[in-house]
Amino acid sequence: MPSPKILVITVASWNSKVGSNTWTSLLRCYSAENIANLCIRDEIPDSPVCSRYFSISENKIIKSVLRRSLKTGRELSTNMSIESTRDLMEHNARYNQMRKKRRYSMLLAREFIWKVGKWHTKELDDFLDDFKPDIILHSMEGYIHLNRITMYAIRRTGAKVIGYIWDDNFTYKQSKKIGYKFYRFFQRRSLKKLAKNTSDFFAISPYTKKEADAFFGIDCKILTKPLSRIPREYEFRVRNPLRILYTGNLLIGRDRSLVRFVNALKKMPADFAVVDVYTQTNLSDEIMCALDPALCTVHEPIPQSEVLKKQEEADILLFLEDIDGPDALVARLSFSTKITDYLSAGKPIFAIGNQDTSPMHYLATNHAAVIACSDEEILQRLKEIHGRPSLLRDIVSCANNAAVMNHDPALIKKVFETVVF
Repeated sequence: MPSPKILVITVASWNSKVGSNTWTSLLRCYSAENIANLCIRDEIPDSPVCSRYFSISENKIIKSVLRRSLKTGRELSTNMSIESTRDLMEHNARYNQMRKKRRYSMLLAREFIWKVGKWHTKELDDFLDDFKPDIILHSMEGYIHLNRITMYAIRRTGAKVIGYIWDDNFTYKQSKKIGYKFYRFFQRRSLKKLAKNTSDFFAISPYTKKEADAFFGIDCKILTKPLSRIPREYEFRVRNPLRILYTGNLLIGRDRSLVRFVNALKKMPADFAVVDVYTQTNLSDEIMCALDPALCTVHEPIPQSEVLKKQEEADILLFLEDIDGPDALVARLSFSTKITDYLSAGKPIFAIGNQDTSPMHYLATNHAAVIACSDEEILQRLKEIHGRPSLLRDIVSCANNAAVMNHDPALIKKVFETVVF
């Protein structure tokens, strides 16, 4: 029988510099000719896992409020160049501004613009009708406008629909702010509607499954990101300075945790360690001034292929979440895909974050990382590594066991195919 056609609906494009690649990891062993992606960001994709890409430009959605004839969506190809276009530059400038200070009034304004903007176009209909997906895969996102687009694609195609829940977009447990609760009310309503039109669900972790099942009245299958490779035996070595690596975004308080880590390094011997950071996040002047350039170097983002090379060269991989700031519980139900990437590398992990979140609980339970949940613990753990470097070898041994037990590609593929096909 012919393989089914799969449409994956996402926020970001499948671009190696964006960092989020869970769907591509799950679909890489299937024919790219039968996989298409619909996204709502202006980035140009570069993944060979998919053969067709359709992007709805938020920048054009804004302009379409007044210019109704404007084409807001188009099919893309991986060899297109968009780096210097006005849409991408305006998109990046707008998001950098929103990231500096997260106002719920701005988020609601964005939803209103998407509501009245012209995202439903002939180009979108032509793309959906021509590809004719048998299956739609989507993540249960907090973006109300994306959920609306997903609902339209479901009605238009009549495809089987499978949702993936990997974040807490549906509880009131992350914050007590009035603005948050007001915005979350509409997010929850949007997700409930989408859930009623979705036949099956994946959850990224047992934590996520428990709360999602109760809220939506569903029965999720636990599915995490598979290893990109089986970790090799760790080659223990001690060198001065130790090379510590972080790759990925520094949003939702991760930038503050990076500063706390670098401040702890200042109290260690001068030649103990240095940190290299590769990120697409535009860090504020305040954060950049707080990062000692003698200890921490911030670089431009690099493709995933180069990330793997940097991980090979590193001595320790740094995992960051907010500890006790306003974003400390954002990751409470998440399972960062970075964990699987780090486990694939087979290197020691130094994890900083709030102990009441799923990622930190996972790493602590499996003894898969050096864990620190306060400034005092960060400094104490660094002193322990300095005094007993062999600690890193013990950590990697446990991490490798967790990797093989929980993220075996063959087992994850079986779970995925049981639900999808």
